[in-house]
Amino acid sequence: MPKGAILILAAGNSSRLGQSKQLVIISKGQTLLNQTILAAEQSQLGEVYVVLGVDYLKHSESIKSKVHLIENTNWSSGMGSSLKAGLTRVISDNNQLEFILVSVCDQPYLQAENLLALYNKFDQSDQPIIASQYEEGFGVPVLFSSKVFNELRQLGDSEGALKFLKANMKSVEFVNFEKGNVDIDTPDDLLNHLPS
Repeated sequence: MPKGAILILAAGNSSRLGQSKQLVIISKGQTLLNQTILAAEQSQLGEVYVVLGVDYLKHSESIKSKVHLIENTNWSSGMGSSLKAGLTRVISDNNQLEFILVSVCDQPYLQAENLLALYNKFDQSDQPIIASQYEEGFGVPVLFSSKVFNELRQLGDSEGALKFLKANMKSVEFVNFEKGNVDIDTPDDLLNHLPS
């Protein structure tokens, strides 16, 4: 069995969308957040942790699965604060982790297969970071080996995983995530990019 955990960052206030992206309903009546959690559970790569911030109570009550919830009261300072809050909790709960797989809750095309592809590449690679390659660009979900946990925890509050990737490109391998560049940030994204 893989010795890993999955950390879903879902603390932000969706300012550009004008409504909670965590609660946006997509295919089959699922919210974006619950669909992301379901993909994480189906991958069977480890315990699932979810970092929540804004509207903590409303978002936590919307979750249909048994996951580990982490409240980041400092969410407004940036994604780095949520990443560090999540890492601290996951690492304190699991002292022999080989990796943490970090995801966000606004990629409507994310499936368990995308997470498994990251793990399979990690299992075959000597590199400590496995990231998703999109049609344009790259980013989350991304798998971080325990070798880089300490460095990750030094990120500034406003710095996310992408900045860390760009600063450590020599340590990164990639797997393809078709439509991974699609995320739900604006009302136009809702109109144009939700799976049918």
